[in-house]
Amino acid sequence: MENLTIESTKSTPKVIGNAETGNLTLSGNLFPENSILFFKPIYTWISDLSKHSNVFNLEFELNYISSSSVIQILKTMQLIEELYSTDKTQFIWKYEIDDEDIQKLGEEFNKLTKSPMDLIAVDV
Repeated sequence: MENLTIESTKSTPKVIGNAETGNLTLSGNLFPENSILFFKPIYTWISDLSKHSNVFNLEFELNYISSSSVIQILKTMQLIEELYSTDKTQFIWKYEIDDEDIQKLGEEFNKLTKSPMDLIAVDV
Protein backbone atom coordinates (compact mmCIF):
# COMPACT_ATOMS: atom_id res chain seq x y z
CA MET A 1 0.00 0.00 0.00
CA GLU A 2 1.40 3.35 -1.09
CA ASN A 3 1.35 6.58 0.88
CA LEU A 4 -0.65 9.47 -0.56
CA THR A 5 0.96 12.85 -1.23
CA ILE A 6 -0.71 15.76 -3.00
CA GLU A 7 1.27 18.99 -2.96
CA SER A 8 -0.55 22.19 -2.08
CA THR A 9 -1.43 24.91 -4.55
CA LYS A 10 -2.95 28.34 -4.07
CA SER A 11 -6.41 26.73 -4.01
CA THR A 12 -5.78 23.20 -2.71
CA PRO A 13 -4.33 21.86 0.53
CA LYS A 14 -1.33 19.67 1.07
CA VAL A 15 -2.58 16.11 1.51
CA ILE A 16 -0.45 13.50 3.27
CA GLY A 17 -1.68 9.96 3.77
CA ASN A 18 0.48 7.54 5.74
CA ALA A 19 -0.49 3.95 4.92
CA GLU A 20 1.52 2.54 7.84
CA THR A 21 -0.21 4.62 10.54
CA GLY A 22 -3.58 5.17 8.88
CA ASN A 23 -3.24 8.96 9.17
CA LEU A 24 -4.53 11.41 6.56
CA THR A 25 -3.85 15.14 6.90
CA LEU A 26 -5.21 18.02 4.82
CA SER A 27 -3.70 21.44 5.50
CA GLY A 28 -4.02 24.76 3.71
CA ASN A 29 -6.72 26.31 1.53
CA LEU A 30 -9.52 24.20 0.10
CA PHE A 31 -11.28 25.83 -2.84
CA PRO A 32 -10.40 23.72 -5.89
CA GLU A 33 -12.03 24.45 -9.21
CA ASN A 34 -13.64 20.99 -9.09
CA SER A 35 -13.90 19.61 -5.55
CA ILE A 36 -15.24 16.22 -6.69
CA LEU A 37 -12.23 15.72 -8.94
CA PHE A 38 -9.84 16.89 -6.22
CA PHE A 39 -11.23 14.43 -3.64
CA LYS A 40 -11.39 11.42 -6.01
CA PRO A 41 -7.82 10.15 -5.32
CA ILE A 42 -8.41 10.73 -1.59
CA TYR A 43 -11.53 8.55 -1.65
CA THR A 44 -9.67 5.87 -3.58
CA TRP A 45 -6.77 5.91 -1.11
CA ILE A 46 -9.11 5.67 1.91
CA SER A 47 -10.95 2.73 0.34
CA ASP A 48 -7.74 0.93 -0.59
CA LEU A 49 -6.30 1.46 2.88
CA SER A 50 -9.36 -0.15 4.48
CA LYS A 51 -8.20 -3.48 2.98
CA HIS A 52 -4.90 -3.21 4.88
CA SER A 53 -5.74 -1.34 8.08
CA ASN A 54 -8.59 -1.16 10.56
CA VAL A 55 -7.67 2.25 12.07
CA PHE A 56 -8.02 5.69 10.52
CA ASN A 57 -7.15 9.19 11.72
CA LEU A 58 -8.22 12.21 9.70
CA GLU A 59 -6.77 15.62 10.51
CA PHE A 60 -7.79 18.95 9.04
CA GLU A 61 -5.98 22.26 9.38
CA LEU A 62 -7.71 24.39 6.79
CA ASN A 63 -7.64 28.16 6.36
CA TYR A 64 -10.42 28.60 3.84
CA ILE A 65 -13.04 26.14 2.56
CA SER A 66 -15.41 26.57 -0.38
CA SER A 67 -19.01 25.43 -0.01
CA SER A 68 -18.55 22.63 -2.55
CA SER A 69 -15.57 21.38 -0.55
CA VAL A 70 -17.62 21.33 2.67
CA ILE A 71 -19.82 18.69 1.04
CA GLN A 72 -16.76 16.66 0.02
CA ILE A 73 -15.32 16.84 3.55
CA LEU A 74 -18.56 15.43 4.95
CA LYS A 75 -18.57 12.70 2.29
CA THR A 76 -14.97 11.86 3.24
CA MET A 77 -15.93 11.49 6.89
CA GLN A 78 -18.96 9.38 5.97
CA LEU A 79 -16.82 7.12 3.78
CA ILE A 80 -14.39 6.60 6.65
CA GLU A 81 -17.24 5.74 8.99
CA GLU A 82 -18.60 3.23 6.46
CA LEU A 83 -15.24 1.50 6.04
CA TYR A 84 -13.81 1.69 9.57
CA SER A 85 -15.31 1.05 12.98
CA THR A 86 -16.09 4.34 14.74
CA ASP A 87 -14.09 3.17 17.77
CA LYS A 88 -11.06 2.85 15.46
CA THR A 89 -11.39 6.28 13.86
CA GLN A 90 -10.45 9.75 15.04
CA PHE A 91 -11.17 13.11 13.45
CA ILE A 92 -9.06 16.14 14.35
CA TRP A 93 -10.24 19.62 13.36
CA LYS A 94 -7.69 22.38 13.89
CA TYR A 95 -8.64 26.01 13.44
CA GLU A 96 -6.99 29.36 14.05
CA ILE A 97 -7.97 30.63 17.48
CA ASP A 98 -9.77 33.69 16.06
CA ASP A 99 -11.42 31.98 13.07
CA GLU A 100 -15.00 31.48 14.22
CA ASP A 101 -16.23 30.31 10.79
CA ILE A 102 -13.82 27.38 10.60
CA GLN A 103 -14.43 26.60 14.28
CA LYS A 104 -18.22 26.50 13.77
CA LEU A 105 -17.80 24.33 10.70
CA GLY A 106 -15.81 21.83 12.76
CA GLU A 107 -18.51 21.87 15.42
CA GLU A 108 -21.13 21.10 12.75
CA PHE A 109 -19.07 18.19 11.41
CA ASN A 110 -18.75 16.93 14.97
CA LYS A 111 -22.55 16.84 15.26
CA LEU A 112 -22.93 15.06 11.90
CA THR A 113 -20.44 12.26 12.52
CA LYS A 114 -20.30 9.37 14.99
CA SER A 115 -16.52 9.12 15.35
CA PRO A 116 -14.72 11.05 18.07
CA MET A 117 -13.59 14.50 16.98
CA ASP A 118 -11.05 16.78 18.65
CA LEU A 119 -11.58 20.49 18.00
CA ILE A 120 -8.25 22.20 18.55
CA ALA A 121 -7.68 25.95 18.52
CA VAL A 122 -4.19 26.84 17.30
CA ASP A 123 -2.46 30.14 17.88
CA VAL A 124 -0.83 31.36 14.68
